Amino acid sequence: MAGFLIFRDDAGMSRQDGIGAACAIVAISLVAWLSHESLQIAGCRDTLHADEFGRLDTLEPNRAAELAEFKRQLVDGGANPQEQACVARIGLPF
Repeated sequence: MAGFLIFRDDAGMSRQDGIGAACAIVAISLVAWLSHESLQIAGCRDTLHADEFGRLDTLEPNRAAELAEFKRQLVDGGANPQEQACVARIGLPF
């Protein structure tokens, strides 16, 4: 019972208040984590040029050649650590 001293009637806070506060903290933490994860995925899509791989046939020849070289680096494992982490997080963008 010593752990529930803050839930005494004379403290002005009931057990339901404590449970509600704990649920609110869990919910806010979950939303914050999901938002952070979403931002990380969006950053990875930018790092891996995912949108450009989707329209590879409409790009300028120089940019298409750069992306072909980047694709080779990603497949062969020659990408930098940030790019490798993004591939591990979201997979290859092509």
